[in-house]
Amino acid sequence: ISLTPNRASRLVPAMSGPHAALVKSTFGTPERAAEELRAVLPPALTSQLDWSSLSLVGGNLVDEELSQLHTDLLFQVKTRSGKTALLYVLIEHQSTPDALMPFRLLRYAVRAWEHWLKEHEHATKLPVLVPVVLFHGESGWSSPTSLEELYDATPELLASVGEYMPRLRFALDDLSSVSDEALRARAMRALSRLALLALKHARGKVDLATLLASWGDLAQEVLDSPNGVQALAHVLRYALKVDRRVSREGLLEVLGPLLGPRLEEAVMTTGQQLIEEGRQEGRQEGLRLARRTLLRQLEARFGELPATVRARVEAAGTDDLDRWAVQFATAKTLDEILA
Repeated sequence: ISLTPNRASRLVPAMSGPHAALVKSTFGTPERAAEELRAVLPPALTSQLDWSSLSLVGGNLVDEELSQLHTDLLFQVKTRSGKTALLYVLIEHQSTPDALMPFRLLRYAVRAWEHWLKEHEHATKLPVLVPVVLFHGESGWSSPTSLEELYDATPELLASVGEYMPRLRFALDDLSSVSDEALRARAMRALSRLALLALKHARGKVDLATLLASWGDLAQEVLDSPNGVQALAHVLRYALKVDRRVSREGLLEVLGPLLGPRLEEAVMTTGQQLIEEGRQEGRQEGLRLARRTLLRQLEARFGELPATVRARVEAAGTDDLDRWAVQFATAKTLDEILA
């Protein structure tokens, strides 16, 4: 899911970094998301959910300015009683916890409910929503996990007004507080466990290539699974992107003796992914530069531009920008340029 709301009723593309890419490629599928959620949520809740009905809801709720710090996934699932529940997973990419996380989650929960009401115009009740935070910072989570901890009030005041104040507590999966052995023992597919280990140690003292070698049995299990080469390539790509100590040659050197010739195929796939990503980023950056240049030229000739003109230029593709650049040289009005 690569959309983030700019306003409550409008969705715009979100930025995505290496952490977000690994999370989405791993836990963006309902099957693997269910594994993570069942590992984090209390049994009393998981037993009431029909996990076979879990599905991803399109649209990202994170504020655009925070999209490099957080990635989110919104799922819906049927309860055993036939009701719908929403499971909102937020992945915290900062090395230190977000002190206002309960408040941010409340805002995102309201957006999720607003989206629900738009899709169910005649609804008079809201589905239950359970927020989950996956944290992979260097140190343990030390910030509040509930709204009540954020209120600037004495215990006596909270006791008297508590039932009139919003309440929200999120389930926390703090990877820094979970041992590697416990992560490896989780009832998950090998890819999910390997991705969580990589996220946990992304900022560690030991480089990810060495750590991947120590997790060679998991890497082999990933390779042996359906689409295993592509799956392992996502983890290798993550290691190359977040750890400057890791190189393609280094991966082949330390993992080759463990994984054999299929590793080279995964590393080659990783290289192709990075090349294509670079091409995509280059194309997008070129478009952004062309749009900014044309807007500056239009403003220099015509002064402040109408909002409709700015929106049209900012949404333009390569063909339109090329045509308008040619017409700019001879046209005398905005309408003539943008014809």
